[in-house]
Amino acid sequence: MKCHLAIGTLVAASSLAIGCPVAAAAENGWELPVLSVPAAQAISKGDGITVAVIDTGIRTEHPALAGRATEGPDFLGATGQNSQPWYGAHGTSMASSVLDVAPGAKVLGLRALRDSDDPSFQTWEQSMEHGSLSGQGDPIGKAIRYATDHGARVVSLSLGSQVSLGAYSDETMQAVQYALGKGVVVIASGGNDGDGDNHLAYPVGYPGVIGVAATNPDGSRAEFSSVHDYVDVAAPGVGINEADTSTNGRTPADGTSCSGALTAGVAALILAEYPELAPRQVEQLLQSTASTYGQGHNPLTGYGVINAEAALRAAASLRPESPALAVGKEGAGVHFGPGDDGTPRIINYGMNSEDLVIGGVAGALGLLLVGVGWLLFRRGRRAQRQWMANVR
Repeated sequence: MKCHLAIGTLVAASSLAIGCPVAAAAENGWELPVLSVPAAQAISKGDGITVAVIDTGIRTEHPALAGRATEGPDFLGATGQNSQPWYGAHGTSMASSVLDVAPGAKVLGLRALRDSDDPSFQTWEQSMEHGSLSGQGDPIGKAIRYATDHGARVVSLSLGSQVSLGAYSDETMQAVQYALGKGVVVIASGGNDGDGDNHLAYPVGYPGVIGVAATNPDGSRAEFSSVHDYVDVAAPGVGINEADTSTNGRTPADGTSCSGALTAGVAALILAEYPELAPRQVEQLLQSTASTYGQGHNPLTGYGVINAEAALRAAASLRPESPALAVGKEGAGVHFGPGDDGTPRIINYGMNSEDLVIGGVAGALGLLLVGVGWLLFRRGRRAQRQWMANVR
């Protein structure tokens, strides 16, 4: 199961009740120990924090959610679809990862995407590719604003899309900035395009969004995880123990979607203990306590695999800042943007060998054609001069 939803290039994408029962610990999986979650949960379980999972909807009755999730409006404008067997598959699996890390948190599920088994998926996907949603506006941007206005402190976006498909949305970008200005941490999966053409993708590419890569158990980048300079940190993304709506149980899943959802859970742990921290500070905590922070930033895994316990302990020494920051270098601020962590805007990485060969051959052919054209031009001029001489 691939758990990263991509708009255009799919790889598989209110207040909550207080005092609901907390489900038993998740089934054994390697991801939680690697993130130091058991030790972190001795400090915080995410109590009082709402995480908005903006996805394909959620199945609130799934045992992995165990009364800790509420579903908000359907921003696709559909009604009555939550009874369909395909509904909420991806969103429910993402919600389970959030709650595995932060069992005391609450999830607000907001539907802004369609599952791949949805009969309307292909039509919707084509509409997204052409930037047309039949007057619905931007469901993702609307969902982010709704989450912000209804108590969410963390927004989890396990979805991605390429700029070549027109995926950039000014409405979503503005919604992200609105959320950041209200103190909401916005986290997005880095994408499942591997180290190919290194396309710019959104929402991970919007300023202020915490971008998450996927790693293997040894901390190396998962082969499918996208490579780009906006990758801030990394989290497990292979064989993750996710909720499965088809069986009402669990199943292993791969993808940066999983990594983003796990990171959203860690953010909930931090904010439950230190609710006054600004989104920028949460990002800095995740980066500065990650596994390879001392080695600097790299576009594969950012500053490395996050460490939930270390981030929580480091948070104790921070002085809360205002979510809104003065505009600074390279346009960073009102809410932090590109260049805030010292990494370059563009990383020259990921051009595969096939592209280089094709480019080289095309360039050589182009030069050959230019040379042939020049020779023909010279030959034509010489013939013209000879003809003129004969006429005289």
